[in-house]
Amino acid sequence: MTFPSLKRVLLEAFLVPTIGSGLSLLIAARSLEAFAFGCLLGAAVFSIPSILTESLLSRFVLKDDPLFYLRRCIALSLVINSVWVAFLIAGSILSTPIPSLPVKPFLLGLMCSSSLRIFGVLTLSDRGLLRKAIASIAQPVACLAVAFPVLKIPQAETVIALMLTAVISSTLTHFLLAHIERTGKRVLGVPILSLFRSFLLVFLDMKNEPLEMHLEKLGIVENVKVTSLTFRRARDSTTKATIVVPGFHPGPFLNVGSSVLPTLIQNMVEDETKGVAMVPHGVSGHENNVASQAENRKILQLIKYLLTNGRSTTTATKMIRSSHGTASGTCQIFGGCGLVTLTMSPKDMEDIPAEVSSSLHDHLGELEEMALVDSHNCIDELSPMVPADTSDLIASGRDSLQLAMRTKQEPFKVGAGKVLLKEFSLDQGIGLGGIVTVVMNIGGENSAYITIDGNNMKRGLRERILETAKNLGITEAEVMTTDSHTVSGRISSRLGYHPVGEAIDNDLLLSRVESTIQDALRNLEDSTVGWNTGTVSVKTLGRETFEKITLLIHGMARLVAWWVVALITIPVLTGAILLR
Repeated sequence: MTFPSLKRVLLEAFLVPTIGSGLSLLIAARSLEAFAFGCLLGAAVFSIPSILTESLLSRFVLKDDPLFYLRRCIALSLVINSVWVAFLIAGSILSTPIPSLPVKPFLLGLMCSSSLRIFGVLTLSDRGLLRKAIASIAQPVACLAVAFPVLKIPQAETVIALMLTAVISSTLTHFLLAHIERTGKRVLGVPILSLFRSFLLVFLDMKNEPLEMHLEKLGIVENVKVTSLTFRRARDSTTKATIVVPGFHPGPFLNVGSSVLPTLIQNMVEDETKGVAMVPHGVSGHENNVASQAENRKILQLIKYLLTNGRSTTTATKMIRSSHGTASGTCQIFGGCGLVTLTMSPKDMEDIPAEVSSSLHDHLGELEEMALVDSHNCIDELSPMVPADTSDLIASGRDSLQLAMRTKQEPFKVGAGKVLLKEFSLDQGIGLGGIVTVVMNIGGENSAYITIDGNNMKRGLRERILETAKNLGITEAEVMTTDSHTVSGRISSRLGYHPVGEAIDNDLLLSRVESTIQDALRNLEDSTVGWNTGTVSVKTLGRETFEKITLLIHGMARLVAWWVVALITIPVLTGAILLR
């Protein structure tokens, strides 16, 4: 996610060009003395001048640039010098044995690496043009200043090569950036380069504020609904557990927007109530990503209000399940509020469309409210939801609602258990909220809601968890995830994250689930439930803005990839022709 430590970057920035130059001369002259001499040349020509120059650039020229602080400046030199030295090694391999560094590969490497450096600095730095120009050429100039007196390199040809590279690379970069800015302003109405840099700050340094400022400007105001059910001991009204079902989407990734909101809600509710809290994924898509932490706080304030207000009941129905086609739904009614879960497991499922929620709200009958959970608990491949899937989800939810409404409500007991999965990490797809289990005993039967903090779940794991619950005396249960996107964007994979269970020991996870169920069964007590629902206006990305950002960044990434190829090949081909 972030760069290695400064100490490691410094070490690699010194060793890679030093050893690379040594290998070049070893191949060229075929002697250990040549290797040692090449290492000395590499340190003198590449490593030391680069490190000293980057130190000065970061302190004076690029001072306060959010992307180009010392560690990253030195990392840039590491990359640039690696490319430069790669040309030397290739030239030595292709040349007949010679006693010194091959001149033409040295100059071609200079042109290629300098072109990449100019492009990187002009694109990523937010400093003024003069400062960016200095930062673009200072490092290769510093290397050449040492190379001229110690290497047999023609000075005139070298200066011409560097000047040609600067002209070609800066011109190509200018046209690319101008096109990107025009496209960004036309599509989004904002400076796209600033938006792109703010994305990088998130991925490289976990700094979310600059990006969230952009998202707030691009966002639209939406009403987000939240429903809470708080279970309390009947004898003293002490809170045992709270289930919060939100209408926002926990995205887009890492620590941006509402990605962290399930954890924030869980922590806040547990601090307020002193009981455990679970935040399963409500029915919502990426268009409902909340724009910023400031907007998150509005939702937290609403939930805090819901916890201390609302209606209370002492009776509930058993958990009723109904299945249609690829979908399965459960419903349990508490007084006038229905808690409904939907899943398509073991078929792949992503976010359930909003039309499912709209349709089910038309079937509430005499119920006052419904908390609808997208269990988000099965994925192998990212498959779009087809109309037949939507119809099956609606039918399952509708039938479970209607069956539950015809079921007698009775007094109930509640137990709760929680375990933090400290042995697993965000990179492995496990969020900070761990596992929370709420068990209900109604009419002698136990039902359970099990929520794991993560983004979706690997295929088959839900069924193993349900089997574990059944073996512990649970008659009916559902396994859910929070859809937390704090785990998303951390790895390079087909999904961009690990679903729960994909990258961890499943047997160990099952043992942790089992312990939460056992804890909940041990503390079953006569209980009441207070439920409440409310809405709050917050800025979200909105469907149109989210689609525009996604398509624009995808298109720009492809364009930049092709442009980088041009930035490499054009200077190198030009140099190959002129340096015959």
